[in-house]
Amino acid sequence: MSLKKSLPACLALSFASFAALAADGPPPPSVSEPSGINLGGTSFYDGFAGPPGLSHLTYLKFSTARSIRDNAGKDNGAFDNPKINVISLINQLSYYSPDTIGGGAHLGWSLLVPIISLDGDFGDHGAKLQDNGTGLGDVTVGPQIQFDPIVDAHGRPVFVQRLAFDTILPTGKYDKHKDLNQSSNYLSLNPYWAATWMPAPRWEVSWRLHYLYNFKNKDPASSSTQLFEGQPVRDTQAGQSAWANFTASYEVIPNVSLGINGYYFKQISDDKVNGDRLSNSREKVLGIGPGLFWKISDGQGFWLNTYKETGVENRAQTDYAVQIRYAHTF
Repeated sequence: MSLKKSLPACLALSFASFAALAADGPPPPSVSEPSGINLGGTSFYDGFAGPPGLSHLTYLKFSTARSIRDNAGKDNGAFDNPKINVISLINQLSYYSPDTIGGGAHLGWSLLVPIISLDGDFGDHGAKLQDNGTGLGDVTVGPQIQFDPIVDAHGRPVFVQRLAFDTILPTGKYDKHKDLNQSSNYLSLNPYWAATWMPAPRWEVSWRLHYLYNFKNKDPASSSTQLFEGQPVRDTQAGQSAWANFTASYEVIPNVSLGINGYYFKQISDDKVNGDRLSNSREKVLGIGPGLFWKISDGQGFWLNTYKETGVENRAQTDYAVQIRYAHTF
């Protein structure tokens, strides 16, 4: 395998603060993890990268969510028949130098530019969130170190890895009077470690381990008045998080692999509003489903991945997601 696969997932939407929506007053503040994180956006043979030089990858994903879960993982009673559809189109450019340092490490960089379409419908009763249509999402950019594969005595690759230091920039479309936006409106640091282990011929196991640190949103968005402890909401800060994308596959015929792909996301610190902790606000989700990879040539690849979420807390639950990707090197 020789193709890089670093892509953001569809929009991550958090609704923790609507758990105690009052019938006669404004909702408490909502805080969301950034839209640019790549839950499930990476897949089979993730530790590999394209050959040295410039590579391009196009990614298209559709997902639909019909429930919003509270801190206990139950349907949030504040919403009546919610439905959120998200379509994401991402173009990625990545480059790796042919020169090596330290006997097998290649320096490089990656740039991801998403376009995101949001369509929310919240029924006739209960809370309603306004979407921001279609527009540019937050750009992800950062340096990377790609290591050459470790091979066995027969010359077969058995392990390969990459380190990346991504930053999610608040460059996307943002309206402070909308609830669902393409941009998070704050900066995030998102380093990760990706690796692929091939324990036997035709088998692969891949993973990508992420850490996420979010800076403050100094202009939080909402279609309604938001108060926290009796004071206007001046700023919010999404909590720190960690997650893993993971796969396992088998090459059923030459260059075609079938397997399982998934992700597990867990927020490890509480959100903050006006600098104070927002209790019961941590997000959690497990997504898993079947997938396919077709190695068209040494410089081209095609992926088909599907996901269904479970164990969801404090966010919209995706009923199903389908993504297709195509990569080629110049």
